[in-house]
Amino acid sequence: MHVSTDDLVAALRSSGLRVTRPRRALCAVLAAAHSSHLTAAELKTRAERELGGTIDLSTVYRTLDALDRAGLLHHVHLGHGPSVVHLSGADDHHHLVCEVCGATVDVPREEVGELMAVLERRYGYQVDSTHFAFVGRCPRHVSS
Repeated sequence: MHVSTDDLVAALRSSGLRVTRPRRALCAVLAAAHSSHLTAAELKTRAERELGGTIDLSTVYRTLDALDRAGLLHHVHLGHGPSVVHLSGADDHHHLVCEVCGATVDVPREEVGELMAVLERRYGYQVDSTHFAFVGRCPRHVSS
């Protein structure tokens, strides 16, 4: 499932936000990037290029928050750097991040489903693990 610019704009309207030119540019960049992982700063830079003008960082964060609440976006903490965002969709996934080189691997949700089920049974939580990454060492750095 590909989320379009129009889908994102409609979600902003539904959340009560005005759809300004900067917000439309942010939506266009997110739709084009689809499953790419972008920081707020990267999103802002690309959207400013798309717009041909500047965008206030608070507009970026309010837009991301509205899209996250609408279920169209995930924000993820991939280690020690800033969090990243990517659109939700049929390819929702978890992340493996190398603590040495920062390499990131997308892991299909089904592959960690058993672990999530064990945590839910054992502790009674309904686990939403989309906001964090599994951190370790990639094959190039396992023996380091």
